[in-house]
Amino acid sequence: MPAAIVMATQMRVKPPFREGAMLATTTAEDQVRRPELLWVGSGGWVACDPAVDPSDPHRVVAYLECKDERVYLLWVTGSGGVREFASLREALDQISLRLAAPIP
Repeated sequence: MPAAIVMATQMRVKPPFREGAMLATTTAEDQVRRPELLWVGSGGWVACDPAVDPSDPHRVVAYLECKDERVYLLWVTGSGGVREFASLREALDQISLRLAAPIP
């Protein structure tokens, strides 16, 4: 097995498509912090920041409700009110953006 592919496998990145291609590596800036979801019943979920201690009340960042083929996101921390999304993926992406934003 070529050394580049062995190294790529060990680094958990995709191997190059052609000989001599540069290897892509992920940096802290590239990594997305996805919220943890806790089901609360009847289409409701609580989104938590995985970087915050489980005993910290600031761990909860949003409440999501799946209803009538829509996803409603209510921000619990910060401002933003209620947002509406066509899919759970879109709502989770929005939460991930907020988790990645620097704290003012």
